Amino acid sequence: MTRRGLLAPLLATVATAACAPLIGEGGSAPVPLGPPGWRTARTAYGADPRQTLRLYRPARADGSPILILLPDGAPQAADERTARDLAERGFVVALADRRAAPGSPYPAFIADGASAVAWAARRAEDLGGDAGRIGVLGLGEGGRAALMLALDRRYLAAAGAPGAVRAAAALGAPDKPDATFTDPSAYEGAKGAAPVWRGAADDLTKAVAFLREALS
Repeated sequence: MTRRGLLAPLLATVATAACAPLIGEGGSAPVPLGPPGWRTARTAYGADPRQTLRLYRPARADGSPILILLPDGAPQAADERTARDLAERGFVVALADRRAAPGSPYPAFIADGASAVAWAARRAEDLGGDAGRIGVLGLGEGGRAALMLALDRRYLAAAGAPGAVRAAAALGAPDKPDATFTDPSAYEGAKGAAPVWRGAADDLTKAVAFLREALS
């Protein structure tokens, strides 16, 4: 099967998710933001119960850069601590959950990331962020998804947010080329790709420095 044939069903999935009813959309109440730097109630970015975001913001969120944080799997306490740390460093942070395996193949993780980015781009002003300064930070398998969002823009285009990601960074992302073309190494140097950075799992400070400069 060709690469186009493999991706077509997944791109259709992300397009559907991007159109799903969302908290705060369509004239309903704004996104319920809690105290600066703390988690709010979960907010949906898609129709599946797992397609949710936990939102964090710095003490002064007014046109701040936005980071979509993609964890290695379902968000854990350590991921929430990382999100709060990033908020304290001046980012509006959306910690994204994803659809659960085995019902959802791995590339759907990338599609979910694209839907989360599109949601944040639409609601940037409500969040105190800047839609023109959105980055993605991925941890472990989430790192592969983050890099793919920057390198293969078809996912973002299907979500209705082409070009929304300005930069992506990955911590501890494994290299696993596969038949579904979901490994970032196949796209390095791609025309029109956003800048990317990858490092070890404990290189958060370096990742933040890269993202801060790329989103300035």
